[in-house]
Amino acid sequence: MLQILIEGFILGLSTGTICLMTCAPIYLPYLISEDRKLSKGFLTVVEISVGRFFSYLAFGAVAGYAGAQISSIDRKLFTSIAYILLSAYLILSTVRTRKKEKKCHIPRMTRFTKSAFLLGVLTGVSFCPPFLIALSKAVNLGGAFSGMMLFLGFFFGTSVFLMPLAFIGQLSKINKMKLIAQFASIFIAVWFTFSGVKGLVHTSEHKKLEDRPGRIVEAFHPNKPVIVFSSEENKKYFSAVRDSSAIYHHNKVHFLMYDGAAVDTLDTAGYVLFVDSSLLEDKRIEKRLEKFDYFFIENGYPISRMLNFLRVYTFKTHEQIHWEFKTEK
Repeated sequence: MLQILIEGFILGLSTGTICLMTCAPIYLPYLISEDRKLSKGFLTVVEISVGRFFSYLAFGAVAGYAGAQISSIDRKLFTSIAYILLSAYLILSTVRTRKKEKKCHIPRMTRFTKSAFLLGVLTGVSFCPPFLIALSKAVNLGGAFSGMMLFLGFFFGTSVFLMPLAFIGQLSKINKMKLIAQFASIFIAVWFTFSGVKGLVHTSEHKKLEDRPGRIVEAFHPNKPVIVFSSEENKKYFSAVRDSSAIYHHNKVHFLMYDGAAVDTLDTAGYVLFVDSSLLEDKRIEKRLEKFDYFFIENGYPISRMLNFLRVYTFKTHEQIHWEFKTEK
């Protein structure tokens, strides 16, 4: 278990800068929006961290216990709800701080935003890239306790990057900075509301598709491993495709040099294929792959654009999905 804890800590350290970039736009407006002494700023960051701590432990336990049964559509629904709740928290927090500054009566419904613990809980369930990597590793470990240990280490690793935010919170001593922070909180809340509603709409549409006759194809379905087939000349690019895909996919993403004989041995229902489109120069390949769900990818196509598309969209079909990603000429 110590090895798992250390692995989680190293993962947190290695992805901490991304975690900081994801969470700082939320935490900073909150910290700056009202006066806090440095000691109070540290206590607030600690309180936020305790909220993250409980979220991480809970998710680690669930991921380790449930394994690959946590589908991407379930994560989308949960994240969308968390985004909307986070938006409500930020807006009510801004209302509370504005009322406090003007020495007005503070509405009872806003008083819970004095607790930074809840903010930590809500941000602890956002599916940012570092969180997804940790979630995937917890799923692969199997077992609730192993998942908790991984996320415990992940929490301590990422916390190293968040504690210095207490110093930046001292900008609250500048009145104009407080006003800017309050407006920033509203802007961020609007963005998270938009993202949350968009996610709920997508989940609803996905559910409607499932209720219709036909077959749903999801590139990152937790029960279907992905195989990346590459030519020799494009090996470097498609290795990057494999590494990037692993962030979003719970099952192992395989990387293979194309071999027609190896393809013939694959279970057609068991895999989704990412295929180097330059291999189409061999006319036999398309015929050989027609029984699979596959995506042809042109060398150099923006990987993040492709993955974001596949992560968001599913395909309703009665046949195999044959899709191509190619740059516009």
